[in-house]
Amino acid sequence: MIHERMKPQPRQTELLRQLIGEWTVGIALSTSEDKIVAGCGEMTAEEVESGINSEINAHIEGYEDYYENNLWTVDADTGQVHLYSVTSEGEAHDHIGKLKDDSTLELNWRGTFEDQDQEEHLIARWVSKDQIELRETNYSKGKPLMTTDYVFKRKET
Repeated sequence: MIHERMKPQPRQTELLRQLIGEWTVGIALSTSEDKIVAGCGEMTAEEVESGINSEINAHIEGYEDYYENNLWTVDADTGQVHLYSVTSEGEAHDHIGKLKDDSTLELNWRGTFEDQDQEEHLIARWVSKDQIELRETNYSKGKPLMTTDYVFKRKET
């Protein structure tokens, strides 16, 4: 269950609960060299006591298979959304953000990766209850390194 201790955050909670289910994902990754690579995968999301747990398994052309485990939660005191991610490379990030509008979350992470300052900027937009688009832009030293566009479509039951 998503914690809503003191200050309920109904819209954030409503969006996150829409993640629950089985999804297919289409992936388009573009590098700073203007190279575009395609991929695909699956996501499963379920409600757990502290939020929504999602797991992504993906294959991107020319890269090793990618796995990511995420915990989405709403801080009841601040209304901020946290996306705690652990990647197949063993990296752990806490992306923090808020609603940009009624159907869009904007989240950011800043830290180090391979001894370099890095940033990740995520924009997740709920197109409908059955489609979510997410754009992740990775930066190093303030310059974009890579942008990945994900299109999640709910699997039909």
